Amino acid sequence: MSPRKEAVFPLLPCLVLAVLALMLGGFYRLPGLERRIMHTDEAVLGVKLADYVNSGHFEYDRTDYHGPGLHQVARFWGGLTGWGDSNSWTEADLRRVTVVCGLLVLFLTLGFADVLGRLGTALALLLTAVSPMMVYFSRYFIMEMLLVLLVGVMLLAFWRYSQGGSRFWLLVGGAALGFQHATKETFILNLGAAFCGWLAVQLLFGGFAPRKGTGLSLAGARPRNRPRRPWLWALVPAVLVSVASYSGGFRDWGAVWDSLMTYVDYFQRGQGSGHEKPWHYYLTLIFWRRDTLVWSEAMIGGLALLGMAHAFFGQHRRPERQVFLVFLTVYAVALFGVYSLIRYKTPWSILSGQHALILLAGAGGAALWSWLPGLLTRGVFHVLIALGAYHLCGQTMRLTGTHANPQFEYSADPRNPYVYSHTSKSLRRLLDEVQAYVGDRAATTRIQVVQADAGWPLPWYWRAWPKVGYPTTVPDRMNADVIVTDGEFHQAVADKLHLEDYDVRSPYGLRPGVMLSLFLRKQTPATAAPVAPTPMPALSAPVEPGGTLNVPPAFSPTLPPLPGVPPP
Repeated sequence: MSPRKEAVFPLLPCLVLAVLALMLGGFYRLPGLERRIMHTDEAVLGVKLADYVNSGHFEYDRTDYHGPGLHQVARFWGGLTGWGDSNSWTEADLRRVTVVCGLLVLFLTLGFADVLGRLGTALALLLTAVSPMMVYFSRYFIMEMLLVLLVGVMLLAFWRYSQGGSRFWLLVGGAALGFQHATKETFILNLGAAFCGWLAVQLLFGGFAPRKGTGLSLAGARPRNRPRRPWLWALVPAVLVSVASYSGGFRDWGAVWDSLMTYVDYFQRGQGSGHEKPWHYYLTLIFWRRDTLVWSEAMIGGLALLGMAHAFFGQHRRPERQVFLVFLTVYAVALFGVYSLIRYKTPWSILSGQHALILLAGAGGAALWSWLPGLLTRGVFHVLIALGAYHLCGQTMRLTGTHANPQFEYSADPRNPYVYSHTSKSLRRLLDEVQAYVGDRAATTRIQVVQADAGWPLPWYWRAWPKVGYPTTVPDRMNADVIVTDGEFHQAVADKLHLEDYDVRSPYGLRPGVMLSLFLRKQTPATAAPVAPTPMPALSAPVEPGGTLNVPPAFSPTLPPLPGVPPP
């Protein structure tokens, strides 16, 4: 059955739906960014950002960290919005950086309107706005949402050029490609998947060039006045942007070399490194995951499958749409395929694939609406879309902590499918109790955190206090005013203390499988008898954490100690 003309779908409802999507996108991403306690990855990146801003130099570690892209964007944003001293930064300050990236991803959907059509664009906007995965990680200070944005800009720019755009689009696409490399090394998987999509289009259509007619066998004529080597117009800015970013303005050439050699380490890390998951892990995140509640973005996945089928077998009034949809289908399948084959899996890694599915879902929903005959069946379609969006909104409210009932707040709950070795919510209680104990005596109160992995994210929260140490083994002498330790060292710490002098409180969760105890000296620091201070490293020196930082249930064993602390 031939699809009806897409233009018959009224413009006004599409505009209303698009405006609603943009409003929902802001509503779910912006409020309450400070509610969720910092994940260890966020805390480490926050401390590294502070070091970068204060020193003006980004220290690239090819073994455990990613490139400077997010830090450079955050530094720019912080300067633009007046963050001030790094000790005054809040969780919300950091997370607004990725919120902006998430909102730009939402707006970027409008750039694909000529491919998706009116209804397809409106649906893709809505699904991007309320997708639990897209919203949740927009509120997370990690690299993924910036990477999704850069990949989307690259695909849009190269598509625009292929349809008759100027060399400007090659420059934009190349710059986005280079900054992807500077943001996260896994961009190479997106590039490989895009190559698969390009190869499929070359074989089936002869290329991306504008054309007339229908069918899979068309080969478009080469547009006139095009550069003979367009790939150079993209490659040169890509290399320049990447090198400039890693080298800090062409000053640190060692980091540029390390950015290439890091793939040796990534090949080893791809074997799992404690993050092993079954091949279908990402499919369960999208279609079905049950833990107390059913977590599912099956409407996105189902409509995306329809969009894939429509790309190959549907009738297209504008052949160039089919070309891009076939490319996007192969790209999405290849991306999910390679991530599923890699044993190393984290929930945020597949965000770029999820974005591609959302665009295909918009196309699939529009194709289904065009195929349905009569007002009744289309009315049922509208109702089902509304119910599916309502279900996504309900999950998003629970996952982000924007639900009116705190009983349904899952922003750091292990039952949240996107929570991955997250800091326990009870650590907030420890932070509050220590803050109340310290009061205005932060300059004199001595604190020791005795934990093999430095108790992250505590170094972020206590970064402004000068007398905090993070020994990774039990010191010979312990006489700090506040001592925090975990179950591994609890008895050894207690044996070195006069317990009658301390108020012992527990338990507090650090992360899954790691519980903390808190020792508070009963005498206040101002009235306590003089004691010889135990040398402890101060956090005033730049902190150089490391490790993968989210291996459940234990912390990464590769985490190096803080400055001045001997290795365990």
